[in-house]
Amino acid sequence: MKNFKLIILCFLVFACSSDSEPPDENEKQNKAPEAPILLTPEDNLFCVDNELEFSWLSATDPEGDNVSYLFEISTSSDFSEMYYRKELTSLIMNKQFDKGMTYYWRVVAKDSKGHTGAYSAVRNFFTEEAPSTNSLPSVPKKLSPEEYKIYGSEVELAWESIDLDDDELKYDLYFGTSENPPLLKENLSTYAFVVNNLEAGTIYHWKIVAMDGKGGKSIGQVWSFKTN
Repeated sequence: MKNFKLIILCFLVFACSSDSEPPDENEKQNKAPEAPILLTPEDNLFCVDNELEFSWLSATDPEGDNVSYLFEISTSSDFSEMYYRKELTSLIMNKQFDKGMTYYWRVVAKDSKGHTGAYSAVRNFFTEEAPSTNSLPSVPKKLSPEEYKIYGSEVELAWESIDLDDDELKYDLYFGTSENPPLLKENLSTYAFVVNNLEAGTIYHWKIVAMDGKGGKSIGQVWSFKTN
């Protein structure tokens, strides 16, 4: 009788263990976000102004997790000499720098589960004094179109920038549906440009690069508007 009870007990244990539930889908290995794409400033930028605005495109996470960004600046190309590091949830960062230096910067995305993806490309810039002490144009500011307003098939893009040396400024206009818009017009001498034949229900992105004709230039941020 004891042997029979032992056989029944073993059978019940085996049956319970074989009915274990499959692993939860959430327990599968989490995938890291993609590498961010850098926008501004451009690579190898020579800047007299020691304050710069950095921006990059948002990184997609395969599972749709919230993403934060580790922004790094180094005085060495291999990032062995870290100058500045900060974790951000935004896509823009402003920072002042010492003059007469070469800096390198990059960004890496991290999801809410702590998984870090690949680093972006590395860009560098210089903060040396220009021999002519030429001042850079001010970073272009948007005048129109307004935020949170829906527009039709024709929109006037307007901006402003000043030059402390009173140099005549020219402007390159980047415009399109990409978050990193392509060049549309070069060497504009006006502060406005009308774009037309726009598609309905579309988000457009644009930015301005101001140039003083002496090698100095400033890059505006990427702005957006939507058509109805």
